[in-house]
Amino acid sequence: MDRSQDIDDLLPGLELSDVLQQRPLGLGSVRHVVRVAIAVTVSFVLATAISKSTLGIFAPITTLLVVQASPWTTLGVSIQRILGTGIGVLVASLWVNLVGLTWWSFAIGVFVSLLVARALPWSIGGQMQIPVAVIFVLALGPGSLSADLWRVVDVVIGGIIGIGAVFIYPPRPRPEVFLGSLAEYRDAVAQTLAAVGRESGTHATPLGDHQLHDYVADSRRLRDVADKARGNLVRLVESTRWNLRARGLDAGFEDLALRLRRLTGIGIQVRGIVGATNRMYDQAASDPLLSADDLRELIATELELMAVVLGRPGSPVAGTDRDAADRLDAQFRQQMRALTDRIVDMRRDGTLEAVSLIGRFDHIRVQLGDYPSWQA
Repeated sequence: MDRSQDIDDLLPGLELSDVLQQRPLGLGSVRHVVRVAIAVTVSFVLATAISKSTLGIFAPITTLLVVQASPWTTLGVSIQRILGTGIGVLVASLWVNLVGLTWWSFAIGVFVSLLVARALPWSIGGQMQIPVAVIFVLALGPGSLSADLWRVVDVVIGGIIGIGAVFIYPPRPRPEVFLGSLAEYRDAVAQTLAAVGRESGTHATPLGDHQLHDYVADSRRLRDVADKARGNLVRLVESTRWNLRARGLDAGFEDLALRLRRLTGIGIQVRGIVGATNRMYDQAASDPLLSADDLRELIATELELMAVVLGRPGSPVAGTDRDAADRLDAQFRQQMRALTDRIVDMRRDGTLEAVSLIGRFDHIRVQLGDYPSWQA
């Protein structure tokens, strides 16, 4: 497998079919709120000046919903909003003018609009634009065909202003957000592994049948932290698409994705260590061949190697001392080999479990040796 295949699932697609899956990401920063407020006001003023709709609300509402934190997301939300609302407004206007507004015409209109929305390959936000527009138009009741067409024009006006509000001077991409979440993930992985060393083998009485070590909960939260980092990477990549203020940033995306991939692999091994140690230590029927003191020594060496290769808690994820990493790597291999030989020589039940646990530590060591931490 080449490098691009290894990280392919971490980087978002940037094709037309992908843009139609974009969905609103929230208001974000105060600067974004100011941008939205200005764009909505301009949309309202312009629509009021040129539109012949009785209620000039479709344009500012459209602008409010389409302005996003990046050109790519704005375009995707705009296409869905303009097409969805345009289709909904036009069809609902024809329907309500044809049959009038009754409970059954309202029900049929909403039902059909939901079926059409369900069939579209859009995000849920885009799909819902059609029934929302239909309900809005039906609630206003019958009107002239000219007024109904102006409602569609208002939607287009609002969408164009929303797109222009982002494309003319787009927000600057923020790689520091992803790098911060990557460091947060590294810290969470290290803290979970440290908790395994602190707690395993320290309970005065065995754990109950349905009782877990406290670090199991920490381990389960690692997936959420990893998902947050992956989401920030996706948003970073998308924020550079068609962004004039993002020149040169896309050249480093593969390296960022590879860092996350390697760190995720380490996190998976730490979760495996948590599962194994939770069963091996502080249980009534367990007598682990790898003592709790030996386990703590393994964890201490592993954590020190992680700190040298990945950086210490609170710092950026980057290597600090290549020579120290090489020395620790050699020391760790000797430490694990000695423990493995001693356990195998015991020829007792539990050898497989102990050696398998040591193997997980060794797998993390190998992944650290392959981590793209060092500056060129």
